[in-house]
Amino acid sequence: MKLLFISANRLRRVMPPLPLGLASVIGQLDESRHEIEVLDLMFSADPKADLERALADFAPEVTAISIRNLDNQCSIKTEYLLPEVKELVALCREHSDARIVVGGPAVTVTPAAVFDYLEPDFAIAGEGELAFVELLDRIEDGGDYSGVPGLTWRTPEGLRVNPTAHIADLDTLRPPRRELFDNERYVAEGGIGNILIKQGCPFRCLYCDSPHTLGPHWRKRSPELVADELESIEKDTGVGIVFFTDALFNHPVAYAEDVCRAIISRKLELKWITGVHPAYLTRELLDLMHEAGCRMISLGCDTASAKMLEVMRKDFTKEQLDTALDMLEDTEMQYILSLLVGGPGENRETVEETVAFLADRNPAMLNFCIGIRLMPHTPLAEIAIKEGVISADDPLMEPRFYVSPEVDGWVKDYLTEVCADRPAWTVANE
Repeated sequence: MKLLFISANRLRRVMPPLPLGLASVIGQLDESRHEIEVLDLMFSADPKADLERALADFAPEVTAISIRNLDNQCSIKTEYLLPEVKELVALCREHSDARIVVGGPAVTVTPAAVFDYLEPDFAIAGEGELAFVELLDRIEDGGDYSGVPGLTWRTPEGLRVNPTAHIADLDTLRPPRRELFDNERYVAEGGIGNILIKQGCPFRCLYCDSPHTLGPHWRKRSPELVADELESIEKDTGVGIVFFTDALFNHPVAYAEDVCRAIISRKLELKWITGVHPAYLTRELLDLMHEAGCRMISLGCDTASAKMLEVMRKDFTKEQLDTALDMLEDTEMQYILSLLVGGPGENRETVEETVAFLADRNPAMLNFCIGIRLMPHTPLAEIAIKEGVISADDPLMEPRFYVSPEVDGWVKDYLTEVCADRPAWTVANE
């Protein structure tokens, strides 16, 4: 079967992310059965013309479109990205008879709403590596689609939405097909490599849908396979810096230590960046991370207000955050801080508390994001419904934000002024 894969993402934010999820889906395919073509629109000067050309030259039987983002998740200068994808789907309909499949994180947020809006033949929510292979089998043999995990499609009786299924053993997956993408261009444009070492999230942040979409428990890859993949990235792609894309690196601590030791045993030159949880950062682990090549840490603390840490369900205290920052600065490990401003109960006192707490710190980058993007299946969405911010039937496909009424109207100007004399401090999209 002739398969055209399209990475629709053109949103860069800080850097352009290589489409790792799509590369992983392609990695599971049997090339003796399928002919594969990839169109990555990240650097395209004319996406529509490039798509029309690919459809004409390759003549696919199935076109699969990977959608990373619904929007830029910023309340100040909001960019809603799905209309651009709808245009791509329409072009596929106009210039090809191929079946159209959409998938990716954006689809997973709210599958039925995205399907209704884009009007493909199929949508796959959740982890698509095995589901896409199964869908191709069903297309080829004309079989029943009811067993394909995460599949949405239209039947004479109406829309069908299958439940998602998590891949229990991540070690059974073959490596992502990174070589099908322009690694050199991504690096030249400021991007870095990326790797996934585990799935799931056992934490309970107020606004986050990861426990729902990825599952509430970690599913971990073998440390040796993680090291294998990093070694391949270094040798086969020439990429020198890698971002670990899983939610948090340092939980469980013992697993993180084992991953570090496996990497150290390979004697790689490659450096990496990852996110950590303040409550589980130990000096022993930090030393191992540095020896294994970690050179920057993202600390998604969201707030430094004791009250707001509880509201946001961050599962660490202000004292633990203080200890973690001390540790990072004592070891001269570079770090990034990401702050979410405007959660329920946020007020001038809590905002000023956060600013005062961080005033003497020395992050490589600190970013304030005003307003929190509302996601389905989260406690924050339930609060927003009760407060009348959104309606109960809003699928949250289009961007909606929660901003505490006690900070709305003044906090943007205040934080812009706070950041003015601190070069490393920024307000998102300002």
